[in-house]
Amino acid sequence: MTAGPRRRRGGAGLARRSVAVQVRVLAGSLLVVLPLLFGLVFAQLVHQNQAASVLTLSLGPAVESNNTALLDMTEAESGWSQEVNGAVPVIRYRLKKDLVTADLDHVGSAIASDSLDDSRRGRYAPLLEAQRAAVQAWFDAAEKAEASLGQSLSVTSSTQADAIRAFRQVRDSNRALAAELKAERDRVRRDVRSSSGTATALLAVAVVLTTVLLALWGLLLRRSVSRPLERLRAVVARHRDGDRDAAADDATGAAEVRGLAADFNGLTRANLVLQEQQASVLLLHQLALDVAREVHGAPDIDSAVYAVCAMLGEGLAADRVLLYTHDEAGHIDQRTQWRRYDLPDLPPLPPSLGQEVAQVNEELRRAGSFFAVPDFLEPVVQEQDRAKRFYRATGARSLLMVPLGVGQQGLGVLSVMMVDGPRRWRRHEIQAAQQCAGYVAQSIVSLRLRELQDDQLTRLTELDRQKTDFLATVSHELRTPLTSIAGYLEMLEDGDYGDLTRSQLDALGTIRRNAVRLRGMIEDLLVLNRIEASGVQPSLQDVPVARLLGGVVEVLRPSAAAAGVDLRLAAVDPGLVVRVDQQHMERTFINLGSNAVKFTPSGGRVDLSAHADDDRVVVTVSDTGIGIPASEQANLFQRFFRASNATHQAIPGTGLGLAIARSIVAGHGGDLELESVEGTGTTIRVLLPLVGAVAAGNAARLDAV
Repeated sequence: MTAGPRRRRGGAGLARRSVAVQVRVLAGSLLVVLPLLFGLVFAQLVHQNQAASVLTLSLGPAVESNNTALLDMTEAESGWSQEVNGAVPVIRYRLKKDLVTADLDHVGSAIASDSLDDSRRGRYAPLLEAQRAAVQAWFDAAEKAEASLGQSLSVTSSTQADAIRAFRQVRDSNRALAAELKAERDRVRRDVRSSSGTATALLAVAVVLTTVLLALWGLLLRRSVSRPLERLRAVVARHRDGDRDAAADDATGAAEVRGLAADFNGLTRANLVLQEQQASVLLLHQLALDVAREVHGAPDIDSAVYAVCAMLGEGLAADRVLLYTHDEAGHIDQRTQWRRYDLPDLPPLPPSLGQEVAQVNEELRRAGSFFAVPDFLEPVVQEQDRAKRFYRATGARSLLMVPLGVGQQGLGVLSVMMVDGPRRWRRHEIQAAQQCAGYVAQSIVSLRLRELQDDQLTRLTELDRQKTDFLATVSHELRTPLTSIAGYLEMLEDGDYGDLTRSQLDALGTIRRNAVRLRGMIEDLLVLNRIEASGVQPSLQDVPVARLLGGVVEVLRPSAAAAGVDLRLAAVDPGLVVRVDQQHMERTFINLGSNAVKFTPSGGRVDLSAHADDDRVVVTVSDTGIGIPASEQANLFQRFFRASNATHQAIPGTGLGLAIARSIVAGHGGDLELESVEGTGTTIRVLLPLVGAVAAGNAARLDAV
């Protein structure tokens, strides 16, 4: 009557222990029982393996080889009988001698195997030697009988009878060995079957015992783990459905489960507190977002700063919010305050505290921190001189102060105050104040930058207008004296002022070339000035590319011939038509072609070609000239930029041609690409919209696709 309750108490006690203890109990039981059972099984298997080795390595091969030896001897005896009786033998008996010897050697190797013990090898060896001797005796008798065939009948009969008796001796000795081997083989086979049955029975016992232990452990786990976890899961489901009052049972089950239930109950209590905090955090997060929208839309700094103070004060339920900004010298340049409706405005800070605003900002920003005082009346706070002076100046009972700044630039300090009593500032309230301080700092910098940008833009616009007017005026004024210079040069060269010597004419030629160069520079400046002032404004017309490039080549051919450069124009499809301002585009290609000729040494070559690429015309100008250094190619389209190798070789130029060409091409909705290798040459491709027959053909092909 008492054993049952004691067992239940023991089971209940184990069920309350930790899962680790329960696992150790099960593992201990298994480690005690299973190794013993499996050790016995292993011993049986080892014995069975040894017996199998005896069968496969020794007894089996020995029996088989012994039978083979008897078969070979029988065939030898048959051949001998046929031979001595005058018939043609099927098998020459002498040929079997080596085979029988090999068979007996195999028997000897088998019975000499390490799988046999010495006693059994001692029994088989004499029998094998007796068979060897009998075999040798028979072959000797057979040869003697064969040799006596030509002698008297009595001699022949006697020798043949000896051979027959010798064969009987061979057969008897073979059977004696075979009987001994087969008897041992049968005994080993019975032993193997017996060991196999024993091992199987032991394995069955081990499996049954393991199953029983695992089943008991499963029941224990269900009682100590599964059922308590199911109850805990039901409580979790109730919480998921909104029942916050449900509590987990932390008195039953394994230690881990009871601990989990206790932790769940604690987590539930903490979660309720956290939900309340999250609601407050979300409100403050929304406050920060509202502040960000307000300051980003503020028209000026004063509006932005006051909006932050008012929204932060109301959002944190504070009594006062003050924001001080300072200039680069550390002097306060603006003070903004918000207060509760029933409080008076605070007067300006005393000079001693006002001078410390920049210092406080620097200290807080360097530490990446804030300054929070729950209660100014605490003795430890009153011992701080700065805190005591601030309390006298503001009358605040509690204070939260965060710095204003962007990057390395300090801007000021934002202070949130409580007047009527102390307040412990929570982390999310501090973060909200820091976020608002960050937004107002960005707004201050952005608005200041906007004011500077507006002022700079006004100045730059005026400067650009003055530059444009200056360039137009200077270019116009320079053209007038150049016209006079060109006129007088022509008169001098024509001899209107008398005959000139060859050296004088050469000097006038130099003057004319530089005057032409100067006129080209002025024209380029005027073109760039017009493009920058009012854009390209082309007068568009459909122009065949072949005609356009043909005119360009005619203009460039004299200068190319004078420079010793081979100028070539590849055949152009007459259907290639572009809608361009012919004058502007001719100027573009003349600039590109003249550059190619100018930068190509004598004996070099300049090629012009054009082809259609989908809905565009690609005009290519390539040369074998000096090329452009790779590090300088990004600057080629800047005004007045010239490559270093062109400058070193004193090749004349203004550095305006490519800038003008790109502006004109861009004004026509096209693009300009450049590839160059220093010392090898340059290729420039002009891509323009295609019109006409080729464009229609391309459109038809696209529709077909």
